Amino acid sequence: MLHKENQVAIAGHPLKLFSFMRWTLRLFLYPFSVIFCLIARIRNLFYDKGIFKSISYPIPLISVGNITVGGTGKTPMTEYLIRYLIPHYRCALLSRGYGRKTKGPLEATTDSTSLTVGDEPLQLKLKFPELKVIVAEKRVSGMDILLNNSTPPEIVILDDAFQHRAINPGLSILVTDYFRPLYNDFCLPAGNLREPLTGLKRANIVIVNKCPSNLSSDQAKKIKEKMGIKPPVKIFFSSIVYLKPKPLTELGQPLPANQSQWPEKPSIIAISGIGNPKPFLSETNNFGKIIKTITYPDHHDFTNRDLKNLFLALNQADSNTIILTTEKDAVRLKQKPLNALLQSKIWYIPIKLTILFNQEDLFLKTIDSYVKGN
Repeated sequence: MLHKENQVAIAGHPLKLFSFMRWTLRLFLYPFSVIFCLIARIRNLFYDKGIFKSISYPIPLISVGNITVGGTGKTPMTEYLIRYLIPHYRCALLSRGYGRKTKGPLEATTDSTSLTVGDEPLQLKLKFPELKVIVAEKRVSGMDILLNNSTPPEIVILDDAFQHRAINPGLSILVTDYFRPLYNDFCLPAGNLREPLTGLKRANIVIVNKCPSNLSSDQAKKIKEKMGIKPPVKIFFSSIVYLKPKPLTELGQPLPANQSQWPEKPSIIAISGIGNPKPFLSETNNFGKIIKTITYPDHHDFTNRDLKNLFLALNQADSNTIILTTEKDAVRLKQKPLNALLQSKIWYIPIKLTILFNQEDLFLKTIDSYVKGN
């Protein structure tokens, strides 16, 4: 029971009220989190002991995943690996295809849509047309398709596969979010963890992503200590670099193709449908004045009503107004029936991942060592 003076204090401070309600909800959900953690531990134990079957394959398999729900930057990490490996190897991506409306294993093409293969697989296929992309709920069936192909891949990257243990990757990369530390979190549903932190030991490499570019070595050391990362697990710190905005009409073209002129000091309607939009919205401030912000759930499928509302928002704004969105949202928007005004006014921000503390060579040597040894 709250004392009266505390009730008044909380009522007078919305942020304190929100924090109080959040922790009250977490406290209520905590017993369910304990049950969730226990089930996840038992499941992992069954895989570790061989009670549940995990299949290994005779080619290099690199898993990129996370241990939390929400966006940690897996896609930029996956793109980073593909960009490095694809000039030298026949590469394939195997993904569940989250958000698609289809069932069963499918091969993505440059003519696919996010509804048929999922937005992230499509985004990577558009960037790397030579990349073989298979989506399958059951990854084993996807591997069968890849390996029975007339030109099977030399390397397969497993997207969002840290908890998908039916396939045993040779190299497991776990991506975490600097702004949402694992050591301050709980298992679902009270928190965001998909499994207990004991699962970290399955990773070969842990990437702390979305770090400030000026992160100090002392700060990195403290994070490493709090996470309890010890050899042979390697830890790297990375940052997301936001590139020059590109018009939606240039999506799928090589990065240097930017031929359109970014308007000077535009008014911006910022829209996003990703797991954690805060970094995107923060970066958007660097490109102009945000006059309106619209956020949707992760993997949002834009409806005709959404497009109508965007059109109305543009009509009500001055002529120097543009719509700025994320690259992932741009993939979904480009497939929609946009009128001429929307087509000309929607821009997106490409991103790329960079490894901090001059450790990119060490990271790539770790990748090379695994690939060449398998």
